[in-house]
Amino acid sequence: MYIDGKGADWTALSARHEDAGDGDNLRLEQLWVAHTERRLFLRLAVASPINLEENNDLTLYLDADNDPTTGTSALGLGAEVEWTFGARRGELADGTDLEHEDVGLASLPTVREDTFEIAFSRSALSKQGLSVAPGDSLRIALASDGDRLPDDDGGLGYVLSDTDASVDAPSLARPSGADLRLMSYNVPNNFDRSRNRLFNTDRQQSYRRILQAVAPDVLALQEMYDNTADDVEQELEGPIDGVPKSWNWAKTGGELVLGSAYPIRDTTTIQGAQGQPSGGYLLDTRDALGDRLVVVVMHPKCCGGTSEDRSRQATVDGVVAFLRDLRRGEAPFTVPDETPIVVMGDMNFVGDPQQPRTLRTGQIINTDEFGDPAAPDWNGSPLLDTNPQQIGSPLHTTTFSIGSSFPPGRLDYAYVTDSVLDVVHEFLLSTPSLSADQRTEYGLDVDDTTVASDHLPVVIDISQ
Repeated sequence: MYIDGKGADWTALSARHEDAGDGDNLRLEQLWVAHTERRLFLRLAVASPINLEENNDLTLYLDADNDPTTGTSALGLGAEVEWTFGARRGELADGTDLEHEDVGLASLPTVREDTFEIAFSRSALSKQGLSVAPGDSLRIALASDGDRLPDDDGGLGYVLSDTDASVDAPSLARPSGADLRLMSYNVPNNFDRSRNRLFNTDRQQSYRRILQAVAPDVLALQEMYDNTADDVEQELEGPIDGVPKSWNWAKTGGELVLGSAYPIRDTTTIQGAQGQPSGGYLLDTRDALGDRLVVVVMHPKCCGGTSEDRSRQATVDGVVAFLRDLRRGEAPFTVPDETPIVVMGDMNFVGDPQQPRTLRTGQIINTDEFGDPAAPDWNGSPLLDTNPQQIGSPLHTTTFSIGSSFPPGRLDYAYVTDSVLDVVHEFLLSTPSLSADQRTEYGLDVDDTTVASDHLPVVIDISQ
């Protein structure tokens, strides 16, 4: 099982329970359950789209010892764990508060949908004193305002059998068929934007190890608010020594810096929401791809709420309009037909699913400002959402919000014009998920990605 927000790997597994859903508000319809040696997985379908992480009272009750006489009495269970998704909190039967780190929770998607994939770490549950060893049985129930699953008391029984299921995960190695490796990385600032982590001496060795292990040809950085391209160049080719000294650097879009092993022939600021422009870069990658490459780097506005949704939509609309104009020969720089395009960055897609839909399909919403919709690929098709997976883990989550109530989610994306590009390999680098042998092979420390950022590096290998 994988937490990728797509659900294709669940198709061969029958739903553990099906219910027509009879609540007045949030109606629960189907539940699937699965497990591996490391995780307990749930897949939940509801009648109408919701944001799983906000504005709902959906609560999971987990009876870890299959004993209704122990734990908190609820829905005919003796629940050792309660987790309320919309409140992003839980508690043990003894009243101990739980954060998402305490149970190893991850879920996707982060936008409003009617089906969600959820994972809990079995080792994290064990640390809370719960029995989730092979052969143990447990019971599961869910409830929302006016509905429950199942309808009868007692929940759904599930046995944690022995399993030899392994994670089919990507590797850090660059495949022989890859012509170019691109990496997108949100390198966060302090909240007052006074200091970027890249320039923090306590973190520099982690960045050096990450960059030397990944060895990208193109590096797209977000949140370089008060640092110039020259600042970044001097840091990455000096104290951090993470990229070769022959690289080219450019900054546009207010905070977006691109480094490239290949010449940067032109740049443009792509207007979108006020204060949230994107950056367009034209690279001469003919020595690698046999063609030029357009890279668009984005960082739409963070967080939930109506104003943030409107801002993100405007930023996305602006990028789609730029791609439309590029294909028509009307953009600030011109390129031949079928020039490859990559769009990447920290998209902050939460809440409204229209934003990722617009970026993929070209469905502009603010047509009065940005013009007509247009499919963004050269052949009139949507962009390919690469959706990388973590090395050594079934998770496709790109953030890990330590100290935040929000569990790991997918905020960072990479899209390509797959009519003219092949994505031969992609991955997210999370050093805690790597085996000790993998970290040794690539010279990484276990906490490198945790120290460096609250986002993971997004890496794609492309060819033409």
